[in-house]
Amino acid sequence: MKSILHPVTEAKLSAFIYRFRFLVLYIIFGVMSLLLEFIIRFYAISLGINNTLSILLSLFMGILFAFWANVKFNFKIPKSRRNRALLYFMCISFFSGFLQWTLKYFLPIYSLSYELNRLVISACVFMLAYIFHKKYTFRDYKKVGVAIYANGVEDLNNIYGEIGHYPDFIHVDIIDKTMNENAKDVKTYRLETMRAYWPNIQIQTHIMSQYPSHWLDQVLPYSDVIYIHAECNENLESLLKIIKKEGKKAGIALTMETKPNAVKELLKEADSILLLTIPEAGSSGQKFDMDGLERIKQVNSLPFRNQLTLCIDGGVNENIVGILEAENLVSGSSVLKNPNPKKHIMRLQTMGRYETT
Repeated sequence: MKSILHPVTEAKLSAFIYRFRFLVLYIIFGVMSLLLEFIIRFYAISLGINNTLSILLSLFMGILFAFWANVKFNFKIPKSRRNRALLYFMCISFFSGFLQWTLKYFLPIYSLSYELNRLVISACVFMLAYIFHKKYTFRDYKKVGVAIYANGVEDLNNIYGEIGHYPDFIHVDIIDKTMNENAKDVKTYRLETMRAYWPNIQIQTHIMSQYPSHWLDQVLPYSDVIYIHAECNENLESLLKIIKKEGKKAGIALTMETKPNAVKELLKEADSILLLTIPEAGSSGQKFDMDGLERIKQVNSLPFRNQLTLCIDGGVNENIVGILEAENLVSGSSVLKNPNPKKHIMRLQTMGRYETT
């Protein structure tokens, strides 16, 4: 069905709805958890359970439901991070409950029923709880970045017009002839241009080189996260220290030829892991290697997994995004070759639930 809105207006409305999707679903799940709480309390009292225990039981079940719904359908926290998310959720929820218990002595609502009392007080602390949950509990929700090569002659102005500020981060690929003999000349000055286009969006730089130190000085000023390959021919520990010393996050990139357990000690020194889930590094448009699922499982089972951010790069599209248990996902050709890149980014971010029609 043809939209009655002007294309510019429709685009702005879509962006507005998307930016507030977390809040909208959080409100919906919050209301549903309150309704569940009221039902459980009523049923518990009807069974002869005293009022205090009925309230505690219903509150606990309501909190668990709100957590499950937000993790499953809203923020979509990877399984490896859900225990930590649950801990934060419970702490913030009990803190919120304490504020609500305190507020009831200052608000003139003594004549209201238990249900209306809960609704009014919950509304008073709602935004504060949401801010804390967004900052701490759900900080590991899946983010989608767009891959742009620093090689070649891609039109950055055109790419910016196509994707705007819809990505959660920009993923810059640098590949030289030491990793791919057919690689085009690297143009690191393009990072400065990218930083100008996306000043408030995280920029991740993936250096595909046997000698990443050759490029470090040129990419450090414009990057927030820098990945170097475990397969390179330099002292990786010292390179990681250089990156961190500059206040950047240091990451290790792994091709499908390298198993995470084979470089476990090195990964302990990193802030992030980048898994290339394609057969050949440095070539766009390849299909996702299904063996990558086992690699993801191996990373998620590392005993120090909580100190790492996992990023998947290679063959990421709307058909598999839902099964990738990682915090960051990178998509290149799937986005840039799509007729509507912005809506496609939103489809990836919402795992296919945001449709174009």
